Amino acid sequence: MGEALKKEQSGLMSRRKAVQIIGGATLIAAVPFPISAAQQISDEHDEKKIYYAYRSFWPELEMTSTFKKMGVNTRCFFASNTINGIGFEYCKYPLIWLGIKKYDFTAYDKQVDDLLSANPEAKFLCMIDLNTPYWLTRRFAYDSFAEISHAASDKEWIKITTEWMLDFIAYSEKKYGDKISAYILSGGGTSEWYEYDRGRISRVKNNAWRDWCKKNGLSLGDDVPDESTLKLAAHEDVIYDPETEMSKIQYWRFHNEVIADAVLHFAKTARPVISKDKEIGVFFGYYHVSDNKLVSFGHLDYERVFASPDIDFFISPGTYKDRMIGGGSGSQLVNGTVSRYGKRYLHEIDHRTHCVTTETWKTQEDDNAGNTREAAFALINHTSLWWFDMWGGWYQKEETQQLIRRLKTVSDRYVNDKSASVAEVLLVADPQSAYYINEKMPHASAMSYQFRDKLNRTGTPFDVYSFNDFPVIDLSRYKVILLPATLLITPEREQILKKYVLTGNRTIVWTYAPGICDGKIIDTSRVKFWSGVDYKTPGPVTVDMKGWKSVYAYDFITMTPSVLKEIIKKAGVHMYTQEENPVYANERLLAVHFKEGGKKKISLPRSFRKVVDVISEKVVAEKTSGFLCEFSTPDTKIFELIK
Repeated sequence: MGEALKKEQSGLMSRRKAVQIIGGATLIAAVPFPISAAQQISDEHDEKKIYYAYRSFWPELEMTSTFKKMGVNTRCFFASNTINGIGFEYCKYPLIWLGIKKYDFTAYDKQVDDLLSANPEAKFLCMIDLNTPYWLTRRFAYDSFAEISHAASDKEWIKITTEWMLDFIAYSEKKYGDKISAYILSGGGTSEWYEYDRGRISRVKNNAWRDWCKKNGLSLGDDVPDESTLKLAAHEDVIYDPETEMSKIQYWRFHNEVIADAVLHFAKTARPVISKDKEIGVFFGYYHVSDNKLVSFGHLDYERVFASPDIDFFISPGTYKDRMIGGGSGSQLVNGTVSRYGKRYLHEIDHRTHCVTTETWKTQEDDNAGNTREAAFALINHTSLWWFDMWGGWYQKEETQQLIRRLKTVSDRYVNDKSASVAEVLLVADPQSAYYINEKMPHASAMSYQFRDKLNRTGTPFDVYSFNDFPVIDLSRYKVILLPATLLITPEREQILKKYVLTGNRTIVWTYAPGICDGKIIDTSRVKFWSGVDYKTPGPVTVDMKGWKSVYAYDFITMTPSVLKEIIKKAGVHMYTQEENPVYANERLLAVHFKEGGKKKISLPRSFRKVVDVISEKVVAEKTSGFLCEFSTPDTKIFELIK
């Protein structure tokens, strides 16, 4: 969500089945791991509900009315009782939750009625604040905003907060049920279930850790790792050794699972008390997060949450580290895995325009190119989006408003389009390996967002899935698969790799220590078995592995965008541009973003009858497999490729 300025700086599976073509990958097999009936994948599917919305923490009634004129009638608002990370209120209205079973719903009425006065046709996405109000932090001696894993470990907090949530929903449904399309369950740091504690211990969390160990048959309950010991790892201070540091590995698993448990509990409890036509959304699953937060952030158990039959869509802001002009942005969560479970993604455009700061986008031209890039990412990936006017003033320029109006028209035109991805490159997230990583080391960043940011600059599109998705998606289209973080290769994982991945003359890209751990011991000789070269070989070095190619480099820094582009090109992947710039593409639409303008050559994978600029609606080329196009500085263009 990016609610603090410093942050910028530093369906129901039982009701809503997974689609047959999801995120460009065709489902082909059942998951080879035990899953519940609610997690089963089906070819049946409902029409995707796409939200195109305006959001602000504050009333912003004039802008709410302006967005109505721009064709945007869905409004997200936050029924908040807490203050944000900067220290002032999220919400301009009085507290609703005043005490145990004590509420001031007139404050809620005022918020909703004001928004309806600005747009009587509005449909709402209502965020429910599950964090502790100030009066409840005194009772528990912790604040769930800063210490969500501690709150989630406390049965009393769960009980009291559940009661508040149910009472709020009952009131809201009775009075405003016909105006609300979805409820978004929000808790933890920045109301995105974000954990700040970095592994800090407490009485309530220690007790929960012991119970978790007992439940999982582990004799580790009396060994409680704390923040200081979690910062150290036996292997090069990077990888925890399961022979001597199993308590650290399991503690991080517990830390992430307890937060996921809370999310799942609230969703399961809310589902029966809202009408069947409404949806539940959650901010969750951030794997591509900022430096040194991959494990402690608390989202690594995202696959279990994505599989929930009670949650319909997941939300994250565009990445923070690559949102500058020339960057490729993208989701902080693993959107391919979201789709694999038949759920949808909502892309939050919270990028600060030059109206409020010039730290990222410095000019109106930057705003135009950047906002178009973000909308293009959502459009081509078939996701919802909202324009987040955080504290107001971000979209005050008439030129920006006209652009958003045009982008809304474009979105409406393709809202039912289901064109599959054409990416031939796959980036793989590996949360299971992440538990073995000391997140304080730079390798943790490499295994999450940094490889995604580098791929953004290769001039070709790519998909992002998780390791556990391999058996259930069609991998035949992918010529390059990047596994920058797969440290853990158990016998079961070895079979998956050999059966689904290491075939078809593919190129597999590894870094640092692929397969160094089998879940029992650390053994550097395993690296050569998987990469074809000795551990710590500088690289990148390519080895023919008989049926597939391995590309390995010990230091992820050597895998620069230009190096990756050359690896990808040699693998036979189609390159849409020869420059280092972002490209998004599916079978019908293509978007290209450039920091520096000029006449650019765009290469297409085959000949098309017509190429149309979807914003200007002008034909830019006919009967062509490549064309020249004039780009401004900077610029983002979206093209329809007509067969």
